[in-house]
Amino acid sequence: MSSRSRAGAACLVVGPFLALVSRFISRSESHQLVDQAAAFTAHPAAEQLGLGLDTLAAVVLVGGLSWLTWATHERSPRLAFAGAVVGVLGLSSVVCDDSVHLAGARVAQGHSATQAAALISPLYSGAVVVVGPLSVLTAIGLVLLAVAAARVGAPRWAVAVTCGGLLAESAGCGSDSRYLAAAGFALSALGFAGMLRLMLSPVAVPEPGLAAPARLNHRPVGRWTGDGRCSARQLGELH
Repeated sequence: MSSRSRAGAACLVVGPFLALVSRFISRSESHQLVDQAAAFTAHPAAEQLGLGLDTLAAVVLVGGLSWLTWATHERSPRLAFAGAVVGVLGLSSVVCDDSVHLAGARVAQGHSATQAAALISPLYSGAVVVVGPLSVLTAIGLVLLAVAAARVGAPRWAVAVTCGGLLAESAGCGSDSRYLAAAGFALSALGFAGMLRLMLSPVAVPEPGLAAPARLNHRPVGRWTGDGRCSARQLGELH
């Protein structure tokens, strides 16, 4: 397995884990301006660290999403392409949203909660309204890629756990529930780890009912790992 394959696959697990950690560092999950201003002034360091980790998680997850797209595009090109486009749009909106909140946290530092609310209100009224709702595209894109992974042999239980975790993330972030969002990130990391365990093995065996088309039977199974390995029997078939 190449180092780039390892790094790309690891991003799928590391990204949700960083987002999980950020949820327990930040003191507030509320989308209300007054609540956020109070958190920014009472716990400036924790809020800025939490937002920074969440931004880093989104950036890391872009790498994982790119690897998963590469790993699934040959056998499920439409789902892989759609998942990549939608997922990158969603993650870009998350980065923009976190960046706006991080700027608000910096502006609010050293002021009272009332003063902070007045200072960050103009910033939030435009940018957050535009990019905030687009973050749900992240879950949609990753669900599409998880389904594409199922078509190339990823375990169904791992795909189901991943999809459930992504839905819980969206529900938790939308309802200001820190624990629901954290549970969703934990499930996503577990599901991705289960998917990668088979997808990165030297021989990826599809589950019953998910067998690859006959025209793919002579392709090196080792292509999953990015190093082009194949068995002696497969080399004989190729010749």
